[in-house]
Amino acid sequence: MGILRQTLAAAAVFTAISASGGTREDIQRLDQQVAALGARLQHVESQLPLLQKALQDLSTRVEALGRASQTADIRSDLEEIKRRLEQIQEQVSALQSRQELAAAPPASAPPAILDNPQGEAPSGAASPPAPSPAEPVSPDLYAQAYADYLQGKYDLALDEFRRFLQAFPEEGRAGNAQYWIGECLYSKRSFVEAKEAFRTVLDRYPKSPKALAARLKLGFSHLALDETAQGMTALRLLIQSAPESDEAAIARERLARLQSP
Repeated sequence: MGILRQTLAAAAVFTAISASGGTREDIQRLDQQVAALGARLQHVESQLPLLQKALQDLSTRVEALGRASQTADIRSDLEEIKRRLEQIQEQVSALQSRQELAAAPPASAPPAILDNPQGEAPSGAASPPAPSPAEPVSPDLYAQAYADYLQGKYDLALDEFRRFLQAFPEEGRAGNAQYWIGECLYSKRSFVEAKEAFRTVLDRYPKSPKALAARLKLGFSHLALDETAQGMTALRLLIQSAPESDEAAIARERLARLQSP
């Protein structure tokens, strides 16, 4: 618009000089100025479609960034909901275990061993101490181990998950316990042991609800050990096996970062 105003002003001056009988040199000089301004105006007009397209592209990118930000927020919310749901499921499992223990009939006490027919101990003899049996592992140990993991007590949780798994290797949460063993080790940065723990989930408990998460963290463990090729292979296998899962979305993001220049 500034160039247009300059062109119009120059034309007005040119007209005024012509009407007032200006010199030939003045008229030629103004004629050259008007021509130059006209050329500049034409150049700006030719650039206008390119500027409009650039503006439209920028607007499209801004909208895409806004959608990406919303998607990230939604994914973050979904992860938080998933984590809370998992906690609730663990608590429900613990309550069910308590109910099963409460419903079980109490074991009958063994008969007392008599030292003599009358049942009287010899005078002055002390009763021998009863052997202390090993403390039985309760299914509630799983919920306690999970609570300790959430509080960052990784060594304690690791020991508890291992004891639970040893006592209940075929229990429905055995695969989950093996997965959390891997998570404890991963949090302790013991990546070699974590890698083996996650691989054990896939080998022994392939139908565990934690199988996909174990495959994801197996890939992360490889990457943490600078085993980039193995890590990328594990993430690609995860995407192929469950392309619509949340774990696959996380794997795609990690692969994109690894492959970006």
